[in-house]
Amino acid sequence: MVNSVRAAVASAVEGRGITRLFSYHIAEQVSQGTLQIVLGQAERTVVPLHLISPQGRLAVPKVRAFVDFAVPRLRAHFSRLANDAAKQQSAIQPRREKVSSD
Repeated sequence: MVNSVRAAVASAVEGRGITRLFSYHIAEQVSQGTLQIVLGQAERTVVPLHLISPQGRLAVPKVRAFVDFAVPRLRAHFSRLANDAAKQQSAIQPRREKVSSD
């Protein structure tokens, strides 16, 4: 049992078991082939990411500038990660074990 994403990824890469993480946590390891997605059919739907800031008089121009800068980049990045994960998942073929009739 671990208490951080980094530790969970490291443990899974070292072969100490499986873990359940968001696709963006393991995108690099999946693309490198050091981890693979198991039980992909049991994945939950996409969880949205929210950037929340005050509006009106309480709004800070620096925060608005960051949101305007970050949102398109985050969308593109997460979309790319999702596409890569989908490609990896479709490349994984389920194993079929032969049953002997002894």
